[in-house]
Amino acid sequence: MGTSKSFSDVKHSMVPNWKNLSSSLTSNCNGSTLSTEKKQAIMNNFVSSLGGSAIGGRGGSKVGGQSGIKTAKKIGGFLSKFVSSNNKIREALTFIGITNLDNKSVNDIINHLIEYCSTDSSSIDDIAAKEATRLLMEELIGQANSIDEVETLLSEKFESSSLEDIIIGYFGNYINELLSKWFYENLIKNKNENDCNSLFSQIKSFIKERVSDMHKTNPLQNVDWGSNDADTLIKNIQQDVLTVFE
Repeated sequence: MGTSKSFSDVKHSMVPNWKNLSSSLTSNCNGSTLSTEKKQAIMNNFVSSLGGSAIGGRGGSKVGGQSGIKTAKKIGGFLSKFVSSNNKIREALTFIGITNLDNKSVNDIINHLIEYCSTDSSSIDDIAAKEATRLLMEELIGQANSIDEVETLLSEKFESSSLEDIIIGYFGNYINELLSKWFYENLIKNKNENDCNSLFSQIKSFIKERVSDMHKTNPLQNVDWGSNDADTLIKNIQQDVLTVFE
């Protein structure tokens, strides 16, 4: 599940108030197909463990949300540069420090983007944000075989999706990774591996389905990504995503 870095490998000064969330995950880790109500209840408990959507969404929780905000702003800045350059991927990559593409593979570019967008991996929150970035980049450009194909895939993505759509998708990945990183490793110690995988697979699909239907309220065109406005808009989006599950 996700990155290979163990929970025990990172610094963590505070464990979530996860009694209800832990109970709901444990009781539903039995290989069954969960009802929508049960999946919603699990996610409601998850949002509650962050202190609610208003606190967790705006970076006020000690156990999650802060790294998602920082990373989403970096993603937004890079993709906004791509769009503002009339979909010139080389110009966008120069913006994040890739000035020489000689002998660089698509995987090299993806790895550079992940490192550029991510904070250090010193907490569960950092690891979840970094893994969510990897998943997003693979979704966007993972099928490309060349830099020109990267440009084509991103251009096609923006023909059907807005930057806000992509950031919402990132936050869907992020909250799923955050939930998984906090609980999968401990749950699998006492539960069947297939049952654990089934549970988290169902939760992942549920998250993706719910966020894909979100009403878009934070257009990201012409945003100065170094400004307080950008910070506010990203926090708005993360809060909106979490609100779906309250």
